Amino acid sequence: MAVINCGRVGCQFPIKSDRIVCCECSTAFHPECSDLCPEDYAAKCGKGDWYCAICTAATTPIGDCAIGVATAKRADAAPPPHLFPISYVTSNPNKLRETMAILGKEYVGMLRQVDVELAEYQGSSAEEIARVKCEQAARMVGGAVLVEDTCLAFDALKGLPGPYIKWFLRAVGPEGLRKMVEGFRSADDGEVRDGASAICTFAYTCGVEGEPVEVLQGVTRGRIVAPRGSGGFGWDCWRWEISGEEEQHIIREL
Repeated sequence: MAVINCGRVGCQFPIKSDRIVCCECSTAFHPECSDLCPEDYAAKCGKGDWYCAICTAATTPIGDCAIGVATAKRADAAPPPHLFPISYVTSNPNKLRETMAILGKEYVGMLRQVDVELAEYQGSSAEEIARVKCEQAARMVGGAVLVEDTCLAFDALKGLPGPYIKWFLRAVGPEGLRKMVEGFRSADDGEVRDGASAICTFAYTCGVEGEPVEVLQGVTRGRIVAPRGSGGFGWDCWRWEISGEEEQHIIREL
C-alpha cells in the first residue's frame, strides 16, 4: 500500500485513515493539520471545496479581498501565519483547549495537538526538564513545538515533589500528599507548614537546530489541605490562596 504523506510543513506522520484533500493542489492533510476545527472539518470533508493554507495564500479574486477562489495566482503571496503551526506536545486535548481559550480566537490555527512519547528526564528544576523535553519534541516532530510541565512544590519539603508530582500522586494519592506535610510544624507556634506553589512552565522552540529554547513560567501560591471531592486533576489536596468566591469561579471554569 502506498504511503500518503501529509502536506503540512514539518509533519512526518503518514496518513493512515481520516484526511481532507485540497481541491486546488490535491494534497492530503491530517484532520489536525488542516487548520479546521472539528465542526468545520466535518462540514468540509468530502465536499471538494476546501483549500489548504498555501493555495489560500496564493489565490485571491481580482478586485476583491475574498480568499479561497482560484481565479488569480500570486506567486509572491506571503504565507499566512497558520502555514507554520506550532505543535503543542501533550496527550491531553483539554490542555490545548485551555491554552487556546487563554490566547483568544485570533490564534486559532496556530496550535495543533501532537501526542508523542517523550522520555521522562530527571532534572534538577522545572525549567531544565521543560527545556530538554522541548528540544526532544522538536527533533521528533520536525518543527516548532510548545511543551508544558506542571509542578507542585511544598514549602516544607523545600520544593519537592516539584516536577515529580505525577509520580508522588500515583504512589500515595492526594491524601498521602497531605500526610507528608503533617510532620513539618513551625517551631514557633506548632502550625503545619502547609504552604505550596503550583508552577506551570512552558517551553517553546522554532525547531531550527541551534536556535534557543524560550522558557516561560507562572507561579500560584496555595496550601496543602485535606482533599475535598475530586476536581479531576488529581490536585484535590491543594487550595488556591484566594477568596472562596474566586475559587468557585475558577473551579466552574475548569
